Amino acid sequence: MRSIFGEGARSRPSGHAPSPKFASLRSANCRPSLKGRVVLVLALLLSSPALAAPGVTATEVTVGTHVDLSGPLSPVGTAVRNGLRMAFDEIDAKGGINGRKLRLVVADNGYQPSRAIAAARTKLSPKKIFAILCPVGTPPVAAAMPYFVNAGTLHLFPFTSPDDTYVPSQPLEFAADLPVAAQTRIGLHDLLNLRGTLSVGVLYRDDAFGRAALAGVNDEMIRRHLALPPAARFAPGASSVTRQLATLRASGAEIVVLGGVAQEAFAAMQEARSRGWFPVFLCTTACYVPQVPTLGGRAVSGLYAIGTTPIPYPDDPLLGRWAARYEKLFGVPATAEALRAYLDARLFAAALARTGAAPSQARFARALETLPPWRDPDFGGEPIDFSPRDHLGFHTGFLAQIRGGRWTIVAAPTR
Repeated sequence: MRSIFGEGARSRPSGHAPSPKFASLRSANCRPSLKGRVVLVLALLLSSPALAAPGVTATEVTVGTHVDLSGPLSPVGTAVRNGLRMAFDEIDAKGGINGRKLRLVVADNGYQPSRAIAAARTKLSPKKIFAILCPVGTPPVAAAMPYFVNAGTLHLFPFTSPDDTYVPSQPLEFAADLPVAAQTRIGLHDLLNLRGTLSVGVLYRDDAFGRAALAGVNDEMIRRHLALPPAARFAPGASSVTRQLATLRASGAEIVVLGGVAQEAFAAMQEARSRGWFPVFLCTTACYVPQVPTLGGRAVSGLYAIGTTPIPYPDDPLLGRWAARYEKLFGVPATAEALRAYLDARLFAAALARTGAAPSQARFARALETLPPWRDPDFGGEPIDFSPRDHLGFHTGFLAQIRGGRWTIVAAPTR
C-alpha cells in the first residue's frame, strides 16, 4: 500500500562515519577519479568564460530534479516538485535571473536507485542540466549523486539524510538541511531537558536512515555521560514490530526514539498503545508532517518530532497566505517539504544572481560559499550559511509535539 508519509530530512558532522553502504558506493563509483575530474571541469569552466555552461542558454537556465512521484515517498516528492515549480514560476514572472528564465525538468525516480541513474543518463543528462536541485530519497540520491558530480553538475540541497551529501566537502555538493543523526541528537537533547532524565530506547529500521538515527541517540547519550541505550531494529517494510517493542518495554525504556519513516512510527505507536504501553515517543522530521496528527488521532497524541521548516498551517500569521496560494495552485494542503523546496529554490536564485551574466557551475559554487548568511526576505527563518570548508548550510532544528490534533513547536531551535 502506498505510504502517505515522508522520509526524514537531511548539523554538522557528529563524529560518525558515513554509512558503510554509502561510503562504499562512493569509493567504488567516484572517489578514485572525482577530485581530478571535478578540478578539471572547474578549471575549464573558469578559463573559458565565453563558453556557455551546460544547461545555460541566452534565455534560460535549466535545473533538474529527480523525486519520487509513484513510490512510497510520492507525497514528499510531489510536494517538493510543487514547491520548486511555484518558486520558479514566481521568479520567471518577475523576469527571471539576470535576464534568463528558470526551466525545471522533473524525473520520477520511484524511490528506486536504478530509475534515478536512468534519469541521470537521459532526461537529466549533465549535458542539458545546470544543477540538480532538491532530489528526494536516500537510495536514489546515493545512486545518482556520484554520476552528476563526476560530470561537473551542481548537486544542491537533497532531501535525504546521509552525511555523504556534503562530507567530505566536494566543490559541487551542497546540503541545506539537518541530517538524521543530528536530528535525533538535538531532539533527544531537548526532550530530556524538557521532561527530565528518563530511560531511553531506540526502535530503528535496519538501513542507513535508521542507523543514522541510532548514531544520533548514542551521540547525545555519550555527551551526557550515560550508558548507550537498548536498541531494537526491524527490517524496512516489516509488518509487525511486536517483538522489538517487547524488548524495549522489558528494558524499562520511558522514551522510545523512532528511527523510521512516519508510517512505521505510526504503526509502532498504535501497536504499543494497543498493548497498554505508553512511553514517550520521539521521531525525526519524517513524522513532522500534517497527515500524522490528522490520521493518527489519539494514537499519536503527544508524539514529539524534530522540525527544520515549520508546517505552513493556513492560520499561521506569517505562512498562512503562502499556504493559501499553494493550495489554490495545486489543490492540496501545503506541507513543510513543499515550503522547504520553495525556499531552497529562492536560495538557488539568490546565488545564481551573484554569478552575473555568464553563470557557470564553478561561479555558482563560489557564490554560495561567499553568500552572507541567508534568510528568506519574506519568510525569515534560521540563516543558511555556507563556506569554502563547510557545504552544509543548516545546523539547527526545533522540537515539536502533537497537541490538540496538530503540531505545536515546544522548544526553540537548538544547535
